[in-house]
Amino acid sequence: MPADPTVRQELRALLHLSWPIMVAHFGLMTMGLVDTAVLGRVSVTELAGSGIGRAVMFAAITPAMGVALALEPLASQAVGAGELGRAWTSLRATALAVLLSGVPLIAIGLAVLFALEATGVDAEVASRARAYALSQSPGMLLSLVFLTHKTFLQSRGVTRPSLVAAAVANVVNLVACNLLVRGDESLVSLGLRPLGLPRLGAFGAGIAFSIANAVMVAIVVAACGALRPATPGPAVPVRYVIKLGTPVGLQLLAEVGVFALCTVLVGRFGPAAVSAHQVALGLASFTFMGAIGVSGGVAVRVGYAVGEGRSPRRAGLIGFACGAGFMAAGGVVFALFPTALVRLFTSDADVITLGAQLMVIAAFFQLFDGLQAVGGGALRGAGDVRFPFVATVAAHWAVGFPAAVLLGFPCGLGVRGIWWGLAMGLVAIAGLLVARFVRLTRGVIERV
Repeated sequence: MPADPTVRQELRALLHLSWPIMVAHFGLMTMGLVDTAVLGRVSVTELAGSGIGRAVMFAAITPAMGVALALEPLASQAVGAGELGRAWTSLRATALAVLLSGVPLIAIGLAVLFALEATGVDAEVASRARAYALSQSPGMLLSLVFLTHKTFLQSRGVTRPSLVAAAVANVVNLVACNLLVRGDESLVSLGLRPLGLPRLGAFGAGIAFSIANAVMVAIVVAACGALRPATPGPAVPVRYVIKLGTPVGLQLLAEVGVFALCTVLVGRFGPAAVSAHQVALGLASFTFMGAIGVSGGVAVRVGYAVGEGRSPRRAGLIGFACGAGFMAAGGVVFALFPTALVRLFTSDADVITLGAQLMVIAAFFQLFDGLQAVGGGALRGAGDVRFPFVATVAAHWAVGFPAAVLLGFPCGLGVRGIWWGLAMGLVAIAGLLVARFVRLTRGVIERV
């Protein structure tokens, strides 16, 4: 059995894996922030519609994202055991599994958006949400393919292609989003001759998202192809990947679903409230990508340890410290500069005022959001996928969502009450996942 790395060695290995993943995820989130900034300067209604459309569609594909993340333990544990052929066949099986699950899930998400008016969402906002989701759908499917191949690259310790893919996609998205959302106005503002480009609003932002994701997929697929072993390992059944990834997907759905449903409920307070919610959520999600980067690194390091037959506790605990520290720093920035941050995305006075209040709430829950993100990665690396699902359902749907509804509506706190309720759910899930990992690593962990 290999000797355990020292704390310094483990920290160095974790950071070496995590920082490119983190930057790549920042790049992915930046595309959403660019959409928010461009649409926020065009129309509050366009911004509100894209926010609801994005939230519903993202929630719809989360079960397939869980299937993609099943590759974390499969590939990293195989690499830790020296079975590169099995890691490759796991990639192939997972790629097929996400396509089979992603297409029907996207169709369900689109169908849900046709019921928005029944929930009290403004008809114009609902129309923009459907337009955005329709043009974004190809990009959503491509994002699942990207996630699958990025996860394989992480397991092999190759992180640069994902970083390059995110950077190139951001440039493509910035140009395409401005041209498609604002039309000729974007050219005139740069002193260029108009070309007769129409102003497509939220629909154009969705098209830009799909184009950018196609670029990302092309880069990471090529990088994975270069790592194909001469002798593939034994075939991995697609049904096994789906079985392993379904609890992860349901866990993500439980978490993302509560945020998506709350976004729809915020729609009852009007376009300005939805826009403020979207801006604050986008900023909070941006810092969350840092925790996701650490989570990805921890999943690999824990998987390596399990594959090598040693304890993954040290890798997990160091990951918790890194994730919590990063998110705490983000919380300080949110607390100190809430208004200035919101002003980056909109000039609407009502949106700025409410958005700044939400940023203060986001500052509070940053630490707990980081702990639960890293906890999920650590447990996936260990192959424990069922407990996080149960814990997430309990924390978000038995604690967070009821509190959000109570504080938002009967207590009259509006969107602020909804955010405080969501924060309570994050506190609960963070405690549960940290405690589970500590308990799980008391003994020997078997490979999946």
